[in-house]
Amino acid sequence: MLKKLNYTLKNADGSYSGKVIAGLLSLLIVLIQQVLSAFGIKFTGDWNAIAAIVNTVLTILGMLGIVSGGGVVEAPSPTKAPESDTIKVTEVPDTTDKVTEVPQSK
Repeated sequence: MLKKLNYTLKNADGSYSGKVIAGLLSLLIVLIQQVLSAFGIKFTGDWNAIAAIVNTVLTILGMLGIVSGGGVVEAPSPTKAPESDTIKVTEVPDTTDKVTEVPQSK
C-alpha cells in the first residue's frame, strides 16, 4: 500500500507532484477539522495560519526541486481539417446603409 501511495505522489520523472501533495494536505486539514468538530473539540488555533505554513513548506520544497508543479506543457500541433469537416460560408448582403422610415404615430 505504501508503494502505491508513493507511486501516486510522484510524477513520471520521479519528483513528487506538488499538486497532489497540496491537495492531500488541504483535505487532511479539512478532515482534522471535521473529526474535531464531530467530537465537540474546539481548536483555538488559526486554520488559515496552518494552511499558510503548509503552503510555505511546499513552496520551499518546490524551490529545492523536491516537489514539482506538474510537468511539461506542450502546445498542440496545427493540423489541417479533413475536407469533410470544412465549413461552408454563405455571403449575406450588407444592408446597414439602407435606412427605412418608420411611420410616426399621431
